[in-house]
Amino acid sequence: MNQTIQWNDWEAFCCVVEQGTFTAAAEQLDCPKSRVSAAVARLETAIGAKLLERTTRRMRLTDAGKAVYRDVAPLFARLREIRQETLAREERVQGVLRIATPYEFGAQQLGGVICRTLAAHPALDVAVEITQGLVDPIRDGFDVAFVIVDADLPDSGTVARRIYHVERGLFAAPSLADSLPAQLRPEDLANMPTLTTPGDTVWEFTRDGETVSVPIRPRMQTFNAELRLQGALAGLGIARLSVNYCEAEIAQGRLVRVLPDFPLPPLRVFALLPDRRLQPRKVRVFMEAIESMMVSELGPEAGLEGIEPGEWAREGAGPEDDAQAEGSGLAEGEARPAG
Repeated sequence: MNQTIQWNDWEAFCCVVEQGTFTAAAEQLDCPKSRVSAAVARLETAIGAKLLERTTRRMRLTDAGKAVYRDVAPLFARLREIRQETLAREERVQGVLRIATPYEFGAQQLGGVICRTLAAHPALDVAVEITQGLVDPIRDGFDVAFVIVDADLPDSGTVARRIYHVERGLFAAPSLADSLPAQLRPEDLANMPTLTTPGDTVWEFTRDGETVSVPIRPRMQTFNAELRLQGALAGLGIARLSVNYCEAEIAQGRLVRVLPDFPLPPLRVFALLPDRRLQPRKVRVFMEAIESMMVSELGPEAGLEGIEPGEWAREGAGPEDDAQAEGSGLAEGEARPAG
């Protein structure tokens, strides 16, 4: 039967030899002298040989002790070297940082951060994979996975860090907007053409604390916000888009907002990470760069906050608070693509 090797006992023996006394070895190992003595005694019993001859005044190695120390001491020395090398390596920003992100969010929000991070750390490489929907960073091998949700964040067993939320609205070309009823209600959208994301069959509106759910009739379904924007500009239907995504078209009079008095649930952007503890230096540096970006764009209150799974729901949560871990609620990124 295989027995567990008590490597601490072997290390204690080597330390006694190197320090010359049990007292000095105990100080080096930061433990009581009695524990060091017991460790050496256990080792002698385990290998069936006396390793040290001890008197009240002196201590010397036996032949067996010399052989054991000669063979084992270099191994512990190498382990200490490996430990120091590992610690130094983790303090350097190097290796490959693997990121998953929706297209629009990656192109607009992450592009500048990634480029600045690479410029600051020449030993770092970045691999970005365009994804849609929920990504499991542990299962899929990512260091950071960005997801965008419009309802509740499912409990994936990973650590989530809120980044920010995006205000959304309904928009249409002036020609289509002019044909809408003067006193338009959310319920009226059930018989109107809409431009939305795949699987979207109901739009929710909130006013005076009440939520109204309206079934919709999509003419176009796509995760690509640019296609929905082009469809709206062509007068093909009412599109649900983030407000900042189409602000230029609004300013130019090419789009008008529909039902502005009925707010839509915002998009929430989360970064999913495999673990909060002992994150590699490359991940910490990148997330710090993300936080700096958000603070510069949204102000000092926009800092990131870690969220443990199962703690995503809070009563009275504000727009930057946690999404409840229930349902999918996955949505598209709607940041304007670069170029």
